[in-house]
Amino acid sequence: MTDVTITLHLNAYRERALSLQPERREAEEAYDANYRDYVNYLTDEAAKAGYTLSTDHGDSTAYSIHAPTHDTKQAAHDWLATLPDIWNWIP
Repeated sequence: MTDVTITLHLNAYRERALSLQPERREAEEAYDANYRDYVNYLTDEAAKAGYTLSTDHGDSTAYSIHAPTHDTKQAAHDWLATLPDIWNWIP
């Protein structure tokens, strides 16, 4: 298990996700109805991969990764990129 924490900055992640959708009002409703379950999914997947996922209400970047080395940080970044974003995850 690595000592890696991925922090999802909820305000920034929401804005980034919404910017990808043409219908803002519908996207907001879908996002707000599903993001908690999506975060739970990410938390479970992170644990399986040996990472810790946390959240805060930051609004500067969508996520950040704290890792002991550049290689472990890059590995976590690469792993995160393999997961579906919220729009591809919503059933």
